[in-house]
Amino acid sequence: MVTRVLIVGDGDAGTIMANKLRFHTDRRDVDITVVGNSKDHYFKPDGVHISFNMVDYKKSVKPTEFLFNYGVNYIRDTVSRIDVADHSVQTTGGRNLDYDYLIIATGDRFTPEDVPGYAESAKHFYDLPHALELQKEIKGFKGGKVVIGQASIPIMCPPAPYEFTFLLEEYLNFHGLKDKTEIHYIYPLNRVFTIPNVADFVAKRMEERGIITHTLFNVESIDPKNKKIQSLEGESINYDLLVLIPPHRGQKVITDSGLADESGYIDVDKYKLNYKDYDNVFAIGDATNLPVSKAGATAHFEALYLSNRIAAETSGNVYNELYEGDVACTTVTGYEKGLTLYFNYNKPPRANYDSKLDYFLKWQSGDTFFSSMLRGVA
Repeated sequence: MVTRVLIVGDGDAGTIMANKLRFHTDRRDVDITVVGNSKDHYFKPDGVHISFNMVDYKKSVKPTEFLFNYGVNYIRDTVSRIDVADHSVQTTGGRNLDYDYLIIATGDRFTPEDVPGYAESAKHFYDLPHALELQKEIKGFKGGKVVIGQASIPIMCPPAPYEFTFLLEEYLNFHGLKDKTEIHYIYPLNRVFTIPNVADFVAKRMEERGIITHTLFNVESIDPKNKKIQSLEGESINYDLLVLIPPHRGQKVITDSGLADESGYIDVDKYKLNYKDYDNVFAIGDATNLPVSKAGATAHFEALYLSNRIAAETSGNVYNELYEGDVACTTVTGYEKGLTLYFNYNKPPRANYDSKLDYFLKWQSGDTFFSSMLRGVA
């Protein structure tokens, strides 16, 4: 009897999961179907470089269907409801998809409407259209006060705001605009990053480069007319250019299906990735509320664990390994400077020094992403 595995979502997590599981299983025993509605797959970490015209954006996009390995079925459709009690998924195209295993990899969405005034004034680089729009803003920037940060926690790729900040400082210096500009970095916590030792490293670098930091700055609203951003804590900052990552929430279909917490994310077992008491329903990637980074590297390790587990179970074996919250990512700290972070639930990352080698790893990560990681090879 063929085991039916249904993966909802065709982003990083869903694609890696499908391809890894296909490597570990026989097509005669396990049928793998992915349902999603993305025409193209965009390598989001390139957004910070695209903003400064350091990367050709055309290299950051591939056709979604092209990225699935042989033996993976891909359905281009939008999921409208997930019924875990009935073991079925409904789509807007009228399909009713049954499964034996369900992996939810729906990612998250931007909710700029949560911040009054956001749409009228803020810029960001978290998708391709906005990264290209920001590129034009930066090209025309002649000096003033720049405010950079994120509206709330969590967000995808947590280091990206400080990456952008360091690259902007280098850009301004190179173009002779540093003396004409104030850079302000805001962050919702009482430090400049979630992980304490990384925060210490980043804060020191920012101080060295004359970047003004504002911690415990939870964005309440933006006044586009007076170009002012206001925090819940009562602090306000004027700006000439505002680069603010919008609030994130889980996808609406997760809430509509009764699977979400108050932020729209799925509560899963942190060691087994299954939803509640269901041993055949899992969530991976940005769709979960796990205490780990929302990043492609996180999805990679989750898919590695889950593909091995499902492959073992469908072969009649017992799989006793646990997911340990592994994350590995390389972040930019300036032109030709990078910092690689590897950590899990129990092991904090090393954050002692940045290097040119780490920057090179970041620079070529787009090629590795499309050729290896998404393909389930890495």
